[in-house]
Amino acid sequence: MLCVDHLGLGRRGREIVDGVGFNIEAGWALQIHGSNGCGKTTLLRALAGMLPPAAGSVRWRGMNVHAQPERFRRERAYVGHSNGLSDDLSVLENLRFAALLGVNPGSSRDARMHERDVLETAGLWTLRHARVGSLSQGQRRRVALARVMLERKPLWLLDEPAEALDDAAQAWLADALDEHLQDGGIVVATTHLRLPTAVARTQHLQLQLQLERGGS
Repeated sequence: MLCVDHLGLGRRGREIVDGVGFNIEAGWALQIHGSNGCGKTTLLRALAGMLPPAAGSVRWRGMNVHAQPERFRRERAYVGHSNGLSDDLSVLENLRFAALLGVNPGSSRDARMHERDVLETAGLWTLRHARVGSLSQGQRRRVALARVMLERKPLWLLDEPAEALDDAAQAWLADALDEHLQDGGIVVATTHLRLPTAVARTQHLQLQLQLERGGS
């Protein structure tokens, strides 16, 4: 379903990722490892269709994701380091704004029931009216991940998803990842540590630093 062929990426005129290739089918997770600055986030952004490749291709269900970005965005969910939330909106307002953009298919009643279920299991229901800017880093991360779960898209692209999460939140994330994979979804995540998931169908990609020492 997700096929990457001889992908090359550059930054400021320098090559940082070269010759990356893999193929991931439904129900599998890919963990991208590597030292700081090796290009993990850059690679994930390219997989999300947010950065054009210098070489090679990224295909989802056979289509080039950079040639058909709008179609691809309807099928992939992305969480970066910044979480992509508005600090001035409440937890619910952030989630419902995403729903207005077409993220949450299905009836309004079903969406509200699923919304409450996800927030309760994330430990966020009592904070649903709190302004996101008043939350801790771990709580904000949970809101961003809850949004992904509510999107119900088959491809999850997550940049260090367990960052700032406590033990209870990591257990919640593990359950959500397992459920997504068991339902035939795909997860691609950058991570310093193993993803907190019990699903055995996991591939690993070790990126090597391509920049010269001292490069940014």
